[in-house]
Amino acid sequence: RSASAGPGGQAAPTGVISNRKNIRNAIERYLLKGEANKAQREQVLQALDAEPAYERLVILFRSIHTGRHDLRAVYAYSDGLWVRVLEVLASPPALQDKMVVQCLRYDSGGKTFKEVPASRERLSVADAVFVHQQHLPKPRAA
Repeated sequence: RSASAGPGGQAAPTGVISNRKNIRNAIERYLLKGEANKAQREQVLQALDAEPAYERLVILFRSIHTGRHDLRAVYAYSDGLWVRVLEVLASPPALQDKMVVQCLRYDSGGKTFKEVPASRERLSVADAVFVHQQHLPKPRAA
């Protein structure tokens, strides 16, 4: 086996740069930090650890209208698609570039997310995104 092979000897897909460590740091040290979030943090990290084959992940935040970085879901790149691998709040089963209104990258040194200027393949450079409101499931009346 080559040194570049991943678990089970599987090499990472061509052109896909892993951001798994960065996403894990963002969840652990920023989004779900502190004792109050410990149970949810551990649950989310265990769910991500249960999906080791995915190297490229994107966090979906709750709503662009609040601007807050509240975790809604996590998506993984698989066979040319962004599929949901973790759902905290109701979210679309898959993400597409046209759904994205804002892309962000996680700055692990500053422990914050920073906006990424618009690019053609927004999901391929983002660590987190906000999507247009019409792509989010409508809340159900109680």
